[in-house]
Amino acid sequence: MNNFNKRSKALLWPSVAAMALMSQGALAATCPEGFPERPINFYVGFAPGGGTDSIARTIAQAIEQAEGWTIVVENRPGAASAVMAQSLLNMAPDGYAIGLGSSDTLVWNPSAGDLDFHYSDFTFLGSAMDSWNSFAALSTAPFDDIASLVEYAREAGQATVAVAGFNQTLVIEQLAKQYEINLVAVPVAGSSESMMLTLGGHVDATIQGVAHLAELASGNMKQIASVTSHRLPYTPDSPTLEEQGATALPIQSVTVLMAPGGMPEDIRTCLQEAVDEAVNSETYKALMVTFNNQALNRGPEGVLELISSRDAQIRALYGNEASN
Repeated sequence: MNNFNKRSKALLWPSVAAMALMSQGALAATCPEGFPERPINFYVGFAPGGGTDSIARTIAQAIEQAEGWTIVVENRPGAASAVMAQSLLNMAPDGYAIGLGSSDTLVWNPSAGDLDFHYSDFTFLGSAMDSWNSFAALSTAPFDDIASLVEYAREAGQATVAVAGFNQTLVIEQLAKQYEINLVAVPVAGSSESMMLTLGGHVDATIQGVAHLAELASGNMKQIASVTSHRLPYTPDSPTLEEQGATALPIQSVTVLMAPGGMPEDIRTCLQEAVDEAVNSETYKALMVTFNNQALNRGPEGVLELISSRDAQIRALYGNEASN
């Protein structure tokens, strides 16, 4: 048994099927009398069939089961969920429109231009999970950690890393600056393309969420570092960037549930409680097992704190470019 599987045994949970059959045991949310009186629209900021789509549909199902409501799921993909967020701005804050996307899209991004919204424009209902990112490479790569990657880049003249999105690109730029090496971010459309380039030997490494886990388990890939603020449970022996001496900002992102700003307090409380029950349901926890992640609702205040903190960090990095 390889090391990945040995470590993973400590994370074994009941099977998805068994957990899905367990009683939800949820209490109905505290809602205004008569709410909702019609179906609630649930807008997903990513395309059908992906991981975030599965998260949204599982949460919608859990809410329906716990509350007896009807939830209509609609995908509005584009710009890492910015298209969905933009559409919420034009909707009434009456509780009949909920969005699910990435907190990243609410953080200032110097490469995206003016998106015409700010995180303060929305009502946050909670989060569904933290996104975990890893630095990974083929098991045959001539480096095993950040120090040896830096040495490899110096000897070879450069090292290339497939990245999907601004946050991953920022990590590579900061590493290149800190170590004064030619570390090149190769932008791709998503994790699938990033994996194809890495497995095909077209780039030296990649930053991934979960798409690389099967390759880690098979021994075909290895993890170089956790790009999150903590070690990850499926590779507890792999240190974080900070533990390896890197000063690059760790990626902090959550799958966030949001709604138009200005929502009445009683409806907001109702939806926040319904979201919390769904995220803590056995059905949703079972889905997280398949993602090698865990259900986690930071709550509205926790989500706002993470987004505002991350936003301030990025703006500080770019100085005068980050005008409000």
